[in-house]
Amino acid sequence: MQMPTYCFTGQPIQPGDWVRAFSARYGVWHHGIVRRLIFVPEGIAVEIIHNTKGGNVAVADWYEFAAGNPVLLHRRPESAAHAAAVVARAEANIGKPYYLFAQNCEHFASFAFTGQAESETVKAAGWVVVGVLAVAALTSDSR
Repeated sequence: MQMPTYCFTGQPIQPGDWVRAFSARYGVWHHGIVRRLIFVPEGIAVEIIHNTKGGNVAVADWYEFAAGNPVLLHRRPESAAHAAAVVARAEANIGKPYYLFAQNCEHFASFAFTGQAESETVKAAGWVVVGVLAVAALTSDSR
């Protein structure tokens, strides 16, 4: 039985990995944490904990999480202890609701992995809004 591997890198999947798949539907990356590998008669099943838009933090299998897209390794834990802590934080959040600006899938994965809920996507969108407002203010003052 061959261990599942990531697209492009061929690295074996491990519990605690922070993974992502590009969501063409929303035009953003979808983030999750590998919970565990389960040996089944057909091979190995992979469970991923993720936060779903319009839903909550839940467990999905690899294929549901991927939604037909390649799954990429985003970050790997530095040690077995770190991996166990990542999975424990992810499991403790199962059932928590989704909030776009405070608890989206990236906030969730960041919190599980680092202990701090951050979303680079939300930060980038915030800077775009600030830039648009600054340009609007400058152009309205020049009239």
